[in-house]
Amino acid sequence: IMYVIGFAGIGGTSAAVESVASFLQVKIPAEAPKKSIDFGEYKTADKMKAAFAEDPDAYIRETCRLDPPVTSATGVLKEITEVSLAGRDFTFQPGLLNQYVISMANRDPVLFSSPEKFDPGRINLHRVLTWNGAFGASDEADYPRICPGRCLSMDIIKVVINHVLGTSAPLNNYFGDGVPTRGCF
Repeated sequence: IMYVIGFAGIGGTSAAVESVASFLQVKIPAEAPKKSIDFGEYKTADKMKAAFAEDPDAYIRETCRLDPPVTSATGVLKEITEVSLAGRDFTFQPGLLNQYVISMANRDPVLFSSPEKFDPGRINLHRVLTWNGAFGASDEADYPRICPGRCLSMDIIKVVINHVLGTSAPLNNYFGDGVPTRGCF
């Protein structure tokens, strides 16, 4: 259990904080593909900070779409699956572990127009697979694997970034009426 908490809860969230901090400075993180991120209309630190202040959740989701803190996940095939790879056909049996690449899915041009462009105003950011499922989508429960700490991760990112910027952004409401705010669940 501590490995899971350390890997995903600390490692993934720390990586997301690093990416958001880099984007706020209009810098591409060292591990990110340099030619695959275009800051578009957000080419100054002031424009980046304004975009974060306007909607921190969207800013974080879009940053993590382009530079996901966890780039892949493992699933289990539930049925016989036929796949063509490099011109060869393969048949895989149920129960086989398979890796799916989140970072590539988040750049699907069918789902995300101009997939290399940073745009925190995208209307379909709920479809980003950064937290192993479509975070906040109406069909979120249909995904076989979703990060149970996704809301806490978002709040930690906001707290750290707000501290650095000397600002505040709304956090998810885990208390009071028990209904999280900002479309977290």
